[in-house]
Amino acid sequence: SGFGRARIVEFSSNTEVKAYVEIPFFDTSAIVSGEFETEHGYEPQWSATRGYPRSVTFHEGRLYFGGAKNRPSTIWGSRVSDYFNFDPGEALDDMSVEATLDTGTFNAIVDLYAGRHLQVFTTGGEFYVPQSLDEPITPTNLIVKQQTAFGMKPGIRVQNVDGASLYIQRQGKALQEFVFSDTVQAYTSAKISLLSSHLLKTPEEMAVRVATSTDEGDRLMLVNGDDGSIACYTLLRSQGVIAPTEWTTDGQFINIGVDVDDIYVVVKRTVNSATVYYVEVFDESTLLDCAKTGGSGASVAMAHLQAASVKIVRDGVVEADQTVPASPYTITFDSAATASYQVGLNFTPSVVTLPLEPRLPSGSLKGFKKRIFEVNAELFATQALTINGKEVPFRSFGPSVLDGDIDEYTGIKTLHSILGYGYDGQITIGQTVPLKMTLLGIDYKVSIGQ
Repeated sequence: SGFGRARIVEFSSNTEVKAYVEIPFFDTSAIVSGEFETEHGYEPQWSATRGYPRSVTFHEGRLYFGGAKNRPSTIWGSRVSDYFNFDPGEALDDMSVEATLDTGTFNAIVDLYAGRHLQVFTTGGEFYVPQSLDEPITPTNLIVKQQTAFGMKPGIRVQNVDGASLYIQRQGKALQEFVFSDTVQAYTSAKISLLSSHLLKTPEEMAVRVATSTDEGDRLMLVNGDDGSIACYTLLRSQGVIAPTEWTTDGQFINIGVDVDDIYVVVKRTVNSATVYYVEVFDESTLLDCAKTGGSGASVAMAHLQAASVKIVRDGVVEADQTVPASPYTITFDSAATASYQVGLNFTPSVVTLPLEPRLPSGSLKGFKKRIFEVNAELFATQALTINGKEVPFRSFGPSVLDGDIDEYTGIKTLHSILGYGYDGQITIGQTVPLKMTLLGIDYKVSIGQ
């Protein structure tokens, strides 16, 4: 009798089935009853018992899954344009694909990303599926190659910024950039957070807001689990710009998401001794957190901030703080707003320069006392500013200067007579009232003594 093997794929009748030939039969005549064996014991690769994949993406007409519980290092790709069909069939070019990462270390797949190539991120390294520009992935050419060995933290999806794949390193202490280098014809990983790892405090969520104009960069935001802060990176890869900063609020950021150019956050706050969760949106024109805004009016109901101390900005004028009373939770303004009002929680911006260390021929100045005696701040549309705790004046003489709002100032403000000596020579820029402030840059003059 002929030797061979076929995989049954369809039952037609009691005497006929359809099958794919996996091992060719030596004899193509009918198989005599009783002279064949039926293999049993197969089960689905994904199930409640075996587990389901933890990562998914679409890439070039296929639906890819990766990293199931029982097969953590395997990726599966559907048939082309048939996303729920994972039958390998006869291994033709458009049929499903499968590959397992056979490496010297354990690599559990935690995310897949469809970029220039299909990228595979694991707990132990970063991989990709090589292919030429005009060659698709097929069952016969699918291979997975390792590029770097940093490993990715599970639970935080890869984000793309200007062609680079950004991910959190396995230990949660570094933000890595996975990008293809034409020079070496391979992928490389570089630390975006090289000078700002102190801002990463057990990150749990990550989102990207892509730049919408030429005067801003892409923003990558990470929600920290330790203290509920957000580490925000403004990135402009073509110019080599990496500008990290920290966002905080009266409460904790829990999650973050981006819809086109709107940034939404889930915030955990304590209001009237109770824990509440709010969905809030960032708005550049709003000067307060968890705020209510409006046009004309003499009062506003603030039920969502019962018993909290709130700031009031009415027609550009900062009024005295008020505490939200019990029902009906009404905040009444000193004067009725005619154009706009904002009522909410205060937040204080703070910019601190690095310790002063000029490069002089005489050598280092560490250990020398320093005094900053002049600061020049270049501003745009600014109404309030402090330098080392000293108020910078913005009001000018003229009619009714005390009852109206402060004009927005664009230009250079110079502050003299800054008292005190120190070894660091640092400058702290902030505000005491919630008004507009855009700082473009500073320069300052320093005297140095023994």
